[in-house]
Amino acid sequence: LAPIVNVADDLLTKPIPTNEWWGNLIHTTTEDINTVANPAWSNPYALKLPKQAPFGLQACYSYTYRQLADEVDGVVRYYLHEFHNDVTLSASEFGSTKPDYEVYSFSDMGVALRTCVAGKGASDSSSCMDSALVHGMAFVSTTYAGLTPRIESDYAMTLLDSSTPGKYVVQLANNQTWVVFCSDTSATFSVDGTGSALAAAAGYTGTVRLAVLPENGGQGVYDDYASCVVRGGDVSVQSRTSYSLDWETEGSGCKSSGLLHFALPHQVEVMGDATPTQSSGAIVLHSSTRGQMVGQVTTSGSWTLSEPESEDEVDFYPASKPSADVVSQIGLLSTLQSDIDSTWTLDTGSWYYNGKAYQKYASLCLMAADSSVVGADTTLLRSCLSKLQTLIASFVNNTFSVPLVYETTYKGIVTSQVFTSNDVNVEFGNGVYNDHHYHYGYWVTASAILKKLDPSWSGMTQLETMVWTLLRDVANPNSDDAYFPKFRHFSWYLGHSYSHGVTPMADGKDQESTSEDVNFYYGMMLWGKVTVNQAVEDLGSLMLRLNARAVRTYFLMTSDNTIHPPQFVPNHVTGIFFDNKADYATWFSAEKYCIHGIQMIPVSPING
Repeated sequence: LAPIVNVADDLLTKPIPTNEWWGNLIHTTTEDINTVANPAWSNPYALKLPKQAPFGLQACYSYTYRQLADEVDGVVRYYLHEFHNDVTLSASEFGSTKPDYEVYSFSDMGVALRTCVAGKGASDSSSCMDSALVHGMAFVSTTYAGLTPRIESDYAMTLLDSSTPGKYVVQLANNQTWVVFCSDTSATFSVDGTGSALAAAAGYTGTVRLAVLPENGGQGVYDDYASCVVRGGDVSVQSRTSYSLDWETEGSGCKSSGLLHFALPHQVEVMGDATPTQSSGAIVLHSSTRGQMVGQVTTSGSWTLSEPESEDEVDFYPASKPSADVVSQIGLLSTLQSDIDSTWTLDTGSWYYNGKAYQKYASLCLMAADSSVVGADTTLLRSCLSKLQTLIASFVNNTFSVPLVYETTYKGIVTSQVFTSNDVNVEFGNGVYNDHHYHYGYWVTASAILKKLDPSWSGMTQLETMVWTLLRDVANPNSDDAYFPKFRHFSWYLGHSYSHGVTPMADGKDQESTSEDVNFYYGMMLWGKVTVNQAVEDLGSLMLRLNARAVRTYFLMTSDNTIHPPQFVPNHVTGIFFDNKADYATWFSAEKYCIHGIQMIPVSPING
């Protein structure tokens, strides 16, 4: 249903990340497997593993190719970026035959990749290029062990400067200027007869690194940082209010000049000793859809970021409760009584819609436990809980007509309907790892409410087993877990989740409903609280606050928003937010109330 490509055999026995920025590099379809390669956005670069020549690691500075939809009353509904082969790190030995691409390790921030002469394999390192693809990397880099490097472009090249050994400054016909650094300064490169490739004169052993010059940036802005290469990165949770991104680096300059790495706007706000965009000498490039990125220099190899708690932390109830006058004026108690007495049902065919219903009914019980609404009478609460517990028997026992199953290729919990229907689109693509944080967030949050209200319920042990399993599927913090990948949906670099799973997307991964994203981590925090698991509560709380910051920064646009083009900002919500495109739309309707409403559900204390 969703073929995996370009992954080393030994990794296929482990949990494979399903919702990462680099997913397009390993996801394909049976129709496209030999012909179509989709980019992935590390930002500030977009990267591709082409299936047609020129082969190698292809890079594009997307911002150059931004396109806006036609304006209507001064507003555009979307903007996106074309992909062009600005530069491809290649080798003469590849010729006209596609090399073997092989992702051979994962980190929280990216992947390590081998690109080998077809049929040679990783055992012959002299036939391979080795690259690390990492969120925010300042350079596109690869290490050669004998191949003859070629840097190929769609555009004619002009060699502006080669006076410094190991450094070449190249201007492309699209007006971009790229700097090339070679760790072996004795190597000789020149523009070849095609006029669009910088080629080495002989086989080469060492690293070649490329970076696009910022607008009005001098040719020397990257010089101090060329000898520190990022190889990956992992998140480390320090406390309930702080975390670090720890970069794996190599090279002689890492401890002296330091690692240059690009940060996004929400990171600069909360990073210790951050270099802001406006500071003198700042190196600034543009991401595709998340605004300006500014280079940060660290000799420690780590960024520390803080997400402080607010004065009024949200719990099960809002910070302020309704007064007796308000309860009386709006007839809240009688409405609550009517809703609880109504007929409750679950649709046995949908984990998403059933989860929404479960959280809605559980929220009624939560209101029935609020003395500001019902006073001291517990009759309504007891009735509500009894109905709720009867209703979810099929969840607790996993006996819906389409039960959840454990999928063994990527390794995770999916609806069995994907296999009975042989259709990747059923249940919004749950079977191919779309939207698990949306779907399962309802079950987690509702179950936290139930456990708070009736912790001694006879079905609680089975309920806890189900909830812990769903939490592990979506937000497993353990990189050594043999059954689930680490943090399936959540990007600690971007600050929010990706909803799209293991099918390729031309514009990269996306997220639509930020409020349902928030709902999952809200439920995770509450579940940690009611199970007295401080580690889970703290982790959920931290992820929730980081998520909220990213949502405010990128998805919900006030009139002074500078992340997105000014013609897009009057939409006020991004709609479907891709790595390469912001589209004022939804997957299910073009109606304005849907585009905005999907950012509001479910109504809860955290989304209020």
